[in-house]
Amino acid sequence: PRVPRRSSPSGDDTTMAEAYLSSSLGFSEAELHKVKVRYGRKFEPDVENKIKPFLEWLSDFGMTELEVRKLVTDCPMAFRYRLEETSKPVVLWLKGLGLDDSQVVKLVAKFPPLLTFSLEGVWKPKVQWLKGLGIEDSQVAKTMTKFPSLMGCSLEENLKPRVRW
Repeated sequence: PRVPRRSSPSGDDTTMAEAYLSSSLGFSEAELHKVKVRYGRKFEPDVENKIKPFLEWLSDFGMTELEVRKLVTDCPMAFRYRLEETSKPVVLWLKGLGLDDSQVVKLVAKFPPLLTFSLEGVWKPKVQWLKGLGIEDSQVAKTMTKFPSLMGCSLEENLKPRVRW
């Protein structure tokens, strides 16, 4: 199916997704360029089924417009995932570890790709590994909020070898 487009002031074709980010969050053409480059392919996520629900959800759980803009710029690939299957379960699980809404917002704002990580494939194994080192739940939560990029490190290639050393 053909993706709806409109002409931008520069005369280029702009996808509806780009037009929506421009109108709803005030993205400049330079910011849209960053989003498109980081998305890694033609930036055409469905506005009604992907972008709007995701942005509304981020706002509902407490992210400021500036934090949302940063998240979209840094991690536009979040629009590739189903909100109900990836990001929402991760946030609920993080709250189950003892993080409150403001801590989750801080965590996500510091390292946006966290919302795209698999709960079963990334989050749970790393937290179990940390607990296996004798770190208590409250300390795991504190460690994640202080060093969120730690969750982006490979367990086998980065974390375990460093701890063994």
